[in-house]
Amino acid sequence: MNLSEPHLRSILANVMIGGVLLAAILMLVGGVVYLVDNPLAKPGDRTFSGEPADLRHPVDIVRDAMTGHTASIIQLGVLILLFNPLIRVGFSAVGFAAGRDPLYTAISIAVFIVLSLSFFI
Repeated sequence: MNLSEPHLRSILANVMIGGVLLAAILMLVGGVVYLVDNPLAKPGDRTFSGEPADLRHPVDIVRDAMTGHTASIIQLGVLILLFNPLIRVGFSAVGFAAGRDPLYTAISIAVFIVLSLSFFI
């Protein structure tokens, strides 16, 4: 499979746009549903208490979002937004490998490793 540079750029742009739109939709839907369910909620910005444990782990976030937990839906949108660059770099590495460009493939893989380590360590 040989990808031309304009075709690869188009794919990468669509991946970024799709990821950002999906994240925005999830955060918007979660936020609207949260405000409808809790119309009188006051912001708790006086003391920092952190997020509950179920909103800190990606597996718990996805599981709770699938059950309709509004805070988890919002958090899932944030996770998708954060992972969007990682996914884009992964697609770049695959695209450059398909285009038989060893230098950019190696650079993309190195960036992918650094981003992965920064997310998971």
